[in-house]
Amino acid sequence: MTFLFVVDTETTGLSAETAQLCEISGTLYRIGPSKETTGAIASVSALMPVKFDDLITNESEAINGITQELTESVCGFAEGYGYHKHAVDLFVEMANSADYVFAFNAEFDKAFLKTLIRTDNWICAMQDFDWGYPKKAHGNYKLIDLALWLGIGISTAHRAGDDVRLLVECLNRSKGNLRDSIDKAIVRANSPIFEVQALVSYADRELAKAAGFSWNAPQKIWLKQVKECDFQEFVQTLSFEVEVF
Repeated sequence: MTFLFVVDTETTGLSAETAQLCEISGTLYRIGPSKETTGAIASVSALMPVKFDDLITNESEAINGITQELTESVCGFAEGYGYHKHAVDLFVEMANSADYVFAFNAEFDKAFLKTLIRTDNWICAMQDFDWGYPKKAHGNYKLIDLALWLGIGISTAHRAGDDVRLLVECLNRSKGNLRDSIDKAIVRANSPIFEVQALVSYADRELAKAAGFSWNAPQKIWLKQVKECDFQEFVQTLSFEVEVF
């Protein structure tokens, strides 16, 4: 059997260098030998204490609805080692007991959870797990899009607990054999990432953009990150040459 720790975070911004963690949530998910022995077995969710000042504001409040007053109210509980400490301790314990941490956008969540979750065994539900969802060239899509495609109704979103429950239900409704899908996702998660340069002229720049490459202004080149396991197949879809950067 395999245990996943399905996680999500809410933060005050997008950059881990300047933003702060304001909410965590996780569910321990067991993948057993049968459908009857597979599913969520324990969950935890908690706001994190954030003290705002002139440099720290919740730029994401309009999205996650977490107000400054709500996060500041947690500070007193955190300093008194109340429910908050128990919730965070449980979060860490559940992470340590899992085989893999499973997040929809693992690169984002991992940057904010590195002090709580020490393991490098992360699986990105968006990039590593094959749901069968028809992705665009750049490979990114939203959790809500995936859920709707799987026939899951959306009532609430953008709080950490809501998004974890949604991702758990996506696992419950995933197509095919979940054990096989996880094994393949593990292989992809461990595959090295190449930085690939598109060798295109200025006139053909739209070809690179359409293939998911991004313009690197300082170096004046088009770049895209591609997993080693996807490289050969990806190159065959292009009408221009590339170079591993």
